[in-house]
Amino acid sequence: MLVNVENLSPVKKKISFEIPSERVSQEIEKVYEEIKRTVSIKGFRKGKVPKAIIEKHYYDRIESDAIKNLINETYFKALMEKKILPVSQPEFESDPVKAGESFKYAVTFETAPEIDVKEYQGLQVEKRKLVVDQSAVEGRLTELQDGMAQLKPVEEPRPAKDGDFVSIDFKGFLDGVPFDRGEAQDYMLQLGSNHFIPGFEEQVVGMSPGDSREVKVTFPAEYGNAELAGKDVTFDVTLKEIKAKELPPLDDDFARQLGAFETIEELRTRISEVYEKEEEQKIENELRDNLVKVLIEKHEFEVPEAMVAKQLNVLIENMQSNLEKQNLTFEQLGTSEEKIREQSRGVAVSQVKGSLLLAAVAEKENITVEDAEIEEKIRDIAAQANKDFEVVSGIYQSNPYAKDTLVMQMREDKVIAFLQEHAKVTEVEKQPE
Repeated sequence: MLVNVENLSPVKKKISFEIPSERVSQEIEKVYEEIKRTVSIKGFRKGKVPKAIIEKHYYDRIESDAIKNLINETYFKALMEKKILPVSQPEFESDPVKAGESFKYAVTFETAPEIDVKEYQGLQVEKRKLVVDQSAVEGRLTELQDGMAQLKPVEEPRPAKDGDFVSIDFKGFLDGVPFDRGEAQDYMLQLGSNHFIPGFEEQVVGMSPGDSREVKVTFPAEYGNAELAGKDVTFDVTLKEIKAKELPPLDDDFARQLGAFETIEELRTRISEVYEKEEEQKIENELRDNLVKVLIEKHEFEVPEAMVAKQLNVLIENMQSNLEKQNLTFEQLGTSEEKIREQSRGVAVSQVKGSLLLAAVAEKENITVEDAEIEEKIRDIAAQANKDFEVVSGIYQSNPYAKDTLVMQMREDKVIAFLQEHAKVTEVEKQPE
């Protein structure tokens, strides 16, 4: 058998095969015998159908089965012998298969690039200094205060203003005709929250309880309902009640309601500790990103489109998952999956390059993950999830993809630690936002 490997690009290969005529004839005969044993044709006993009859009725099946068998026999064997690992789905092209003639076919696929990683020691990177921002700590305390606020009716007559919660009845009209799902009673809306159709909340500001008003707005062009997208509509709105938040005082009683705190200062201290830990993690993540960024800048290479597409899918799935938790969609944000995919392509390319480079450094420095380290990591995961170790370990053992992903992440963490240890790190002040 003749096998020829052709490099179409640094990340694309083509393997051409030519299988000898003797082997082709053997396979065609084998397929014929298999069909002969199983088919039933009127007028003939099973297993006694003449070859010419079978060829007449099952020619396409004989050809497709023979081609499939010959490819399965030779393609994977060639990959192992040539030590080639495809990262994309293979694309096959072949000639017809005929007894007494050699069979030729070719397969094209993408592979990971061969990277000659260098200049990975002594990387010059910046690391942000840790500074506890007291205003941020107070901001979190204010958020807790806001979360424990109570809505209370505004007793003194006054117009509604931004920040108020108003109870309204409304009915929407498109070209003078009510449209579906455009009507509600006792709808609670926070003015200034920008949760409603753009321009709606601003026109409710200034209304007093009992007031009715005609509100004119235009639905966004990307609105999920095609019948309303980009259309001018009118709402009849009646304001029924105004409520405002009543914030609890930031005192020791407030602190006691939030846990094992005796004073408001104890609560402040705890918030500051949590903030500091979060900032430390952010700084480490930034340093990691900076190391990988500098590493990418020092190595120019092509990446397989299949790997970029796979990483884009991961990014899109993560975005959709986060939006679902907020009961939002891309369309509600005025965009689409296609636009997000296009905008995120550069990020995906960088992430793929980073992973390939970290793997190359790991290979060159013989950085590996031992079984004992994997077990320890799984124990940590189980403890954080408050799950039994054996249960969590069983999940990883039964899911090779999940385990491989975990090991890859652990190896990348070790490579990052190696790069950081050998890098020239300069601490800098946080830049103003």
